[in-house]
Amino acid sequence: MLRFPPRRILVAVESTKASLFAWQAAKEISERFGAALEAVWCVPPVATELAGLESLSRRPGFRAEALKRLRERLGPGARLHAVNGEPAFAIPRLARERACDLIVIGTHHRPGLVRWVQGSTAEAVVHGAPCPVLVVPRAWNAPRWILAPVNAAVYARRGLQAAAVLARAYKGRVAVVEVVADSAQGPSAAKRISVRAEKLPAAVRRDVRPELEVRVGHPVKEILRAERDRDLVVLVAHRKSLLGDMVLGTTVERVLRHSRIPVLAIPSR
Repeated sequence: MLRFPPRRILVAVESTKASLFAWQAAKEISERFGAALEAVWCVPPVATELAGLESLSRRPGFRAEALKRLRERLGPGARLHAVNGEPAFAIPRLARERACDLIVIGTHHRPGLVRWVQGSTAEAVVHGAPCPVLVVPRAWNAPRWILAPVNAAVYARRGLQAAAVLARAYKGRVAVVEVVADSAQGPSAAKRISVRAEKLPAAVRRDVRPELEVRVGHPVKEILRAERDRDLVVLVAHRKSLLGDMVLGTTVERVLRHSRIPVLAIPSR
């Protein structure tokens, strides 16, 4: 069940600039919504010269020193979990255990070949997350214009609802966009997004004043073009009913891969 705005936020931290962006975003959101904030530091196993496979966290002094530096960076009072394991699996697992409503994670925007070889932690977390995931590629700014791409699927309303909640909290606006393959589909799409906007509570519609737009072209390309002058993208990551996997290769994964603004991925169920 989607619970938004969040009551408990989990943010992935490490000693990188991308991680700092995620922490700043998570802290600001937790303060705005009065949510509990917890951080997680994952130490994946790595190959060493002296042992076949050994966790860095088992080396004398390493864990304590790293935790000390992280706590200094996060500030006094921050709740920090230190776990062994690959972040792609450890973060969603801890989010389930802690009943978190939102995961916040940074992204490095690695180049294509490196991403293909190493994979993307942010994309993998979205794959396995039990709750919405906010991927933060840059310093967090209060979102005044939120882009909410939708389609004809019933689950698309979840993304629009979350976008409206955030826009209202930040005294911002929502741009609702549907991308169609050809102009002949434009009128039906325009009617569809108008109906979706009308289903938002009247007070919410009044406050966020949805801007409705139908675009013609490739969904990913048009969503990325529509990002211009927007502060945040909120869209739904759909799960297959048969295998339980995220269908990310077509839209969500590519938006995550190329977006220069934060992306909030909402599970479809």
